[in-house]
Amino acid sequence: AQALEFFEEEMKLTQELYAAYPSNVSFKRGLAISYEKLGATHTALGNLAQALGYFEEDMKLSQELYAAYPSNVSFKRGLAISYSKLGETHTALGNLAQALEFFEEYYRLSQELYAAYPSNVGFKNGLAISYSKLGETHTALGNLAQALEYFEEDMKLSQELYAAYPSNVSFKNGLAVSYSNLFHIHSKLNHSDQAIEHLKHCQKIWSELNTDFPKHVEFKTNLVTIENLLNVQEKPNHD
Repeated sequence: AQALEFFEEEMKLTQELYAAYPSNVSFKRGLAISYEKLGATHTALGNLAQALGYFEEDMKLSQELYAAYPSNVSFKRGLAISYSKLGETHTALGNLAQALEFFEEYYRLSQELYAAYPSNVGFKNGLAISYSKLGETHTALGNLAQALEYFEEDMKLSQELYAAYPSNVSFKNGLAVSYSNLFHIHSKLNHSDQAIEHLKHCQKIWSELNTDFPKHVEFKTNLVTIENLLNVQEKPNHD
């Protein structure tokens, strides 16, 4: 609630600055960022309809900035993120068809950014996330074969990121999440052997993370969930 008050004041000032100097690119970008911050805060507060409105304002300005400066990598990445935020919000609101459209745009820009800058780790991770988002959305829409393809692409990049940066906790957790997604999709497709294989990879990674970070609630919760699923999956083999 306090954060919201400060972000609203920031938006007020950035709106005034941009209104007074509409040709100032920095002020325009600042206003877009203020909309994104308000959208994120309303999301955290559970105000999804309000969040959607702010994310749409962010996207509008981000589109204009990228259209005016197509060679500006920061503006392109900003637009990609705005598409991702809209996809996430529409997903939360149950608008899966609209969410898919935004995630496809996020994926398109992420692909272009990574292709242009293959050594940029952030862009590679962004592409992996875009694959994951498309996989999740196609799963929810019942397009399981398409979902599987996207999850496999996500896993490939996640494996490469973790192999290159084994001490990066975020990449390690991301790899576990990618295995978890593959477990769920293979389960839905009745591929029990593949499902169990991916589940065991999850267990190994989250067990290591839980040992290294015993106070991290998410790692502990994920490990318990995965071990329970593994017990269920393997039980028929013991009967």
